[in-house]
Amino acid sequence: MEKDTLSIKDKINHHLWGKKDGRSIRMGIGCAYVGKGVGNTFTEAEEDLKLLMRTYEEGFRYYDTSNAYQGGRSESMLGEFIKRIPRESIFLATKSTYDWRKEIDPFPKFSENFFHSFEKMQTDYIDLFQIHDTEHFACCEKEVIPFLLEQQKKGRIGYIGTGMRSLNAHELAVRSGHVQSILSYQNYSLLTRAAAPLIRLCKERGCAFINASVLHFGMIKSEDPLNFRKEGAAKSIHESYMNRLRMETAKLQALCKEKEINILAPAFQYSLLNPNIDITLNGIKSMSNIESTIKAIEATVHPEVWAAIEELQSLNPYVDVQDDLMY
Repeated sequence: MEKDTLSIKDKINHHLWGKKDGRSIRMGIGCAYVGKGVGNTFTEAEEDLKLLMRTYEEGFRYYDTSNAYQGGRSESMLGEFIKRIPRESIFLATKSTYDWRKEIDPFPKFSENFFHSFEKMQTDYIDLFQIHDTEHFACCEKEVIPFLLEQQKKGRIGYIGTGMRSLNAHELAVRSGHVQSILSYQNYSLLTRAAAPLIRLCKERGCAFINASVLHFGMIKSEDPLNFRKEGAAKSIHESYMNRLRMETAKLQALCKEKEINILAPAFQYSLLNPNIDITLNGIKSMSNIESTIKAIEATVHPEVWAAIEELQSLNPYVDVQDDLMY
């Protein structure tokens, strides 16, 4: 495939969620939960495939996965999905972990993951390849970045990105000039605007900003936020920081209950209100997730609700701060 000549911002803009009424919404599909049934039962795998096809039928065109999701089964499921649609109709993004802390020489594993992604997704071209969950950018500059630049030059990938927790690592990546996108999760939502300076930097440098986990792995919609615990990703977050998020979530839920509005509506729409966020990802688990997302986007959030949310945010001294306690 020939090298993509569009900027990543323009390419993403061509793959927004196309509503049936003609509108385009800056939302895409996060596939962290896709593939959970692969290797277990045929029925569960078929359900995941139906789920992906439903998102496509609803007009979604941006799909983000990783070799780490469901032990690589997410990418395999995307491969089955891609066989059933025109490949060029979607923006396909994936990632590979670069575990520099646990492995003496992690690069061979990274490069192996890179080529396996093409095999599992049964494609010869990946729009965006991202360095996944590495806390620092400097460790990537010696081998990973030159490798990805070479693959980009060969036309295997369109763009290079980072998908990390650390905003500082993202900033260094953007300033290096070698990446075209950053994927930040749990850093811009109703609970926090810590990524706001990074979003502005991305706009200045022409780098795409991809926002993820605006529901904080489900905490915002949980029935008991004060006791919310999430296995996996949230385990890396310090308990003191999690307690702050739990308390703020409880306040937001009480406010939305008082205003008689489903908290999902402002939770999704808050990210969409920022014009400098190129796309927001929503992780899907079931058909009901798709339906609730569509309903939340369609819901009217009145100005007085936004004003009340803004007032509540103003009372949180940490809303604009990236706290070291999160690590």
